Amino acid sequence: MRYFSLKEANSILPQIKMLVDEIRDKREKLYNVIESYEDQIENQNDELEIMYLKTEITVMNEEINELIDIIESFGAYVKGLDPFLVDFPSEHNGEEIYLCWQEGEERIEYWHKVSEGYQGRKHISLLSDEKNQDKNRLTP
Repeated sequence: MRYFSLKEANSILPQIKMLVDEIRDKREKLYNVIESYEDQIENQNDELEIMYLKTEITVMNEEINELIDIIESFGAYVKGLDPFLVDFPSEHNGEEIYLCWQEGEERIEYWHKVSEGYQGRKHISLLSDEKNQDKNRLTP
């Protein structure tokens, strides 16, 4: 597994953001098609239209999954779709952590332990604070 430094993760973030923008557009279209599909089913409308919408849903899901695969080919993990969440494996003081980015954020500003998940997000400044505290403990 590849570990990212904060600088490395932030350096590939612009490419990931472009892919996320594309996913966001497809996600919104998908929601609209699903809504139309559900309306057609509920009103027992034209079966051809229902089949068409079902195919559209399948195609859009596949397109979104392909974009997710591209993001994950960088070594990151997609953890959520709405809002879009991406975790970058990293290491701090010998412990595996995730640098965490959420759709709408300018850069990576949060991290969490692997066992904590999104709810355990902490600001990245705490990583350097811990380092400084460790240094202070070692200094007589």
